[in-house]
Amino acid sequence: MKKTSRSIIVPEPPFDLTPMIDVVLLLIIFFTLTAQFARSQMRSPMDLPKERGENQVKEAAKNAIVIDLDAQGALSMTGGRLTTVEVENALNKAKEQTTSLSVEVRAHREAPAGALNKLAAVLARAGVKNWSLATSGGGN
Repeated sequence: MKKTSRSIIVPEPPFDLTPMIDVVLLLIIFFTLTAQFARSQMRSPMDLPKERGENQVKEAAKNAIVIDLDAQGALSMTGGRLTTVEVENALNKAKEQTTSLSVEVRAHREAPAGALNKLAAVLARAGVKNWSLATSGGGN
């Protein structure tokens, strides 16, 4: 009698990429959202004038330099308080790095008009031609 040996072939389970793709998509969504929140957290809360502004935010305004003017007339950029000379120096430095500098001024609704006029003069001296005044969009 001859014994025959039978080899049993065990099929290899298929490698399913679906869970890995799900995790990658969730990570992309997570990092996209946290980047948006981080950008908005850099701006301090401010009571802006309630006027209707432009319907759409321009692409240049998304990457604009943001200057805050608080109710006492103090200037700040990215959370740090600055003098008008420091703001002008920062604008000149930024202007050296780009050809089209866009500035967004976020003035508190109770900020002194004289402080806003001084800031406008600083912007003019720095050669900033494209700047906008942020509003909350609550106007008629």
